[in-house]
Amino acid sequence: LCFADVSGKGMPAALLMSNLQAVVKAAAAENMPPRELVEKVNRVMSRNTTEAKFITLFYGLLDVDRKTLQYANAGHNAPILTREDGVQVRLVQGGLIVGAFQESVYDQGEIDLRPGDRLVMFTDGLSEAVDGNGKEFGEERLAEASRSNRQLSAEALHRCLLDRVTDFCGGEFEDDATVLVVAVS
Repeated sequence: LCFADVSGKGMPAALLMSNLQAVVKAAAAENMPPRELVEKVNRVMSRNTTEAKFITLFYGLLDVDRKTLQYANAGHNAPILTREDGVQVRLVQGGLIVGAFQESVYDQGEIDLRPGDRLVMFTDGLSEAVDGNGKEFGEERLAEASRSNRQLSAEALHRCLLDRVTDFCGGEFEDDATVLVVAVS
């Protein structure tokens, strides 16, 4: 599972994201653990970014047989794992944003997945969407919506979350709003 966001807009941001995708694909082909992959991506991308540009990245390896997720979070919005009983865990282990410092070191997390779990990954365009009064939707609302709708399928929860944020901001997004939901059965 790979989720990333680059700073900026337009062609420069698109080129940076394209470069990131190529580096991640090449490193992922080597079948390396998330921590090592993010460190490698960081080393390469630090040569291709400036102080004004940065990248957030969440990278995880999902083992469907063992029902585990190994991951490294490089400054990305921490995904929300909602357990069947409503307990929530944020996937924060990792380190700094990608590209800032060439020798950054990243931690790796591992979490067991259980039947009924819902994992929600998102970009800041979702949590930072604002209403007519300039108030942000926020990660707390996103977490609560994930918890209160955890019984939904991945597809239905995805639609529910996007609909909630769209209603909140009146469909006026200032940034990309991307969400990915994984349901464990």
